[in-house]
Amino acid sequence: MMATQEQISAARRTIEQLRDQHANDVRKLVRLLESGAMKGKAADKLTEDCRGWEAAFNGFFNRALALVDSTPVRPADSPESPPDLSGRGLGPLQTRDPGMPY
Repeated sequence: MMATQEQISAARRTIEQLRDQHANDVRKLVRLLESGAMKGKAADKLTEDCRGWEAAFNGFFNRALALVDSTPVRPADSPESPPDLSGRGLGPLQTRDPGMPY
């Protein structure tokens, strides 16, 4: 699939915003845990899990950005897909059944 440069840029901005929001939320949670909001082995485990989660999501967002960056650019004035010139069309025209309540 090809996208316009505008679509690619918008997707990149959205991914970057989600990445930043996620990172801020996870950092806040880790700071909250480290400040003593929760104590003991469960808190240590949750803090460790949050850091692992942050690392995994960073990888996820990096892969998403790489995918967006590798998307071929379609010129803004070209059609989404080439027209079907095969002559096959979409089959017979479907008519509304008068007995159906739609």
